[in-house]
Amino acid sequence: MAVRVAVKSKTTKKAQTKPVVRAVEVKKVGRRTNLKDLEKYRVRLTQEKERLEVELQEIEDRTARISENERANELSAYEDHPADLASETFEREKDLAIGESVEGLLNQVLIALEKVDRGTYGICDACNRPIKKARLNALPFATLCVECQDRIEQ
Repeated sequence: MAVRVAVKSKTTKKAQTKPVVRAVEVKKVGRRTNLKDLEKYRVRLTQEKERLEVELQEIEDRTARISENERANELSAYEDHPADLASETFEREKDLAIGESVEGLLNQVLIALEKVDRGTYGICDACNRPIKKARLNALPFATLCVECQDRIEQ
């Protein structure tokens, strides 16, 4: 948001005229991210949301296919080798763990998008200070500044 401020210009000793008042636009320096940056982060967060949703759907599809294969194998006359069963179990567990991780990231992205809509994006949840742009560029869904994140991790 720009604020108009009246500024007096200096007068010289030679000319003893009244000071000239002119309007100057001054950007309001506040805690909020400016609109251009905010829109950039909204686009990045929306793209990340879409990417995570696709990845989560792929994991769910793969898990569904594995379940269908297991049901088909139960009906067959052949028994599976224990190593095959272990491999299938491992793959299923891996997909479930990755799926949980992707869901967690997706939730963080959704929270960040809500903060953009509320106008609180880029503000640390713990100390209410601005999160540095470098951190938001690296991790657009960050909710804590580096200092608060370090305190939590210790």
